[in-house]
Amino acid sequence: MISEKNKATRIMKELIGYFLEHRYYQFDVSFQLDKDKFELSITAPSPDIPNHFKHLLRDLNTEREVEIDEYYNALLGGHGTDHDYSLLGRAIDLATLEHKEGMLTLKIYRNIGVS
Repeated sequence: MISEKNKATRIMKELIGYFLEHRYYQFDVSFQLDKDKFELSITAPSPDIPNHFKHLLRDLNTEREVEIDEYYNALLGGHGTDHDYSLLGRAIDLATLEHKEGMLTLKIYRNIGVS
């Protein structure tokens, strides 16, 4: 069984990889993990919200499938570039995207102990 710390780490690696794949080489990461939730926020300078981020947000907001959580988390990171991020969406509860004052912020929420 994969620990919540390892799941959070895998999710973070996937999303940092996404930013790097799309040539965002400057960003700030906020990571919070406690007994109830995992929250991740990645903020990068961007003049607007690129279409690929809109597509990412749609994929990330795929409904979470708690009953096969371990399976999905085990698969994270096992692919190349330009893939379907709905797999990652099945491992989280909510993703939001915001653009304010030239900064793009992606936020991820995952409830812990959901059954």
